[in-house]
Amino acid sequence: NTQGTKNCVATKRTNGLLFTRPELTESVLTLVKTGDAEDRSIGRNYLMEENVSDQRLSDVETYNPASMHVREVVDNYFKVSVQGPDRGHLPSTFDKNMNSLALLSDSVEPIQKIVRLERIDGLLQKGGISFTVLEKALQDRQSSSLTGLTGLTDLFLDYPGERPSFATFRSELVEDLKTTDWLQRLIDRLGLYHHYPFNKTDTYRFALMEYTASEVIQQAHTKKIEQCFAVPTVLECQNNPAFFPVPRSTPHGFAVDLRERNPQRSTVREILHTRFDYSWTHVKRLAEWTGADLPDIEAARKRHLEALRQETGCRDFGDVEIRE
Repeated sequence: NTQGTKNCVATKRTNGLLFTRPELTESVLTLVKTGDAEDRSIGRNYLMEENVSDQRLSDVETYNPASMHVREVVDNYFKVSVQGPDRGHLPSTFDKNMNSLALLSDSVEPIQKIVRLERIDGLLQKGGISFTVLEKALQDRQSSSLTGLTGLTDLFLDYPGERPSFATFRSELVEDLKTTDWLQRLIDRLGLYHHYPFNKTDTYRFALMEYTASEVIQQAHTKKIEQCFAVPTVLECQNNPAFFPVPRSTPHGFAVDLRERNPQRSTVREILHTRFDYSWTHVKRLAEWTGADLPDIEAARKRHLEALRQETGCRDFGDVEIRE
């Protein structure tokens, strides 16, 4: 199943995450009612989320119980239960007993090509790697000049834990990848709001990684993980206002396009997969980006909601009643 499907179900949860701790519910409502644009977006994500099982939600509420703020509780849950402190940790994302509502079994074909955009400034600084040298290594990838690429991908191995990866299918972005401004297009089309240079004088550097679903599956099997793809939820998005939940039983997520398209473009599908260790062969492109006007996050989310309703057939998804 590689296409969006209209499979809204009548039993969908209409009240989002139903916390048993009332202070957490009140914290969500405070975000929605009195927060800024980003806080309002994050709060509404909690109210719309339908793909977190009752068992997993109950587990969430045991993290940082002294806090009354939902963001702190969920952040702590992400650090401990999703990412974990060490390699070899089983993320609750891929625990079939904990995350049954969001795990995907047969909607990702092994031959599909997957892409992920990585910001690499921190790695370059840590490894003392020149971006210019790295570009030369990529240009000469058929020669022996691979030290830069291998040096870069080896640095990814040092990251602790088993943090799941947000990714998408290369087939969704073929036309965007043909353009000279492909980097900004991908950042916008994939809803990568956190990759924006908020200071217009900053320059950010990125690597476009490409690999197959089969490679992800092979690495997951070495970790004894049977189902290594999942629908993203608010528990994995780290309170990102550009994340947007999907109706229950949807076979993948949908990325929020941060810019308006004329003519309108199809929404890009997104998935979560288990942590994936790169080799130098997975580095396909390198690019820099300096400054850009920040997108209107609430306008982008409004456009996305309408597109999501049309794509899934769930016309009432996102209708959240907030009682005073």
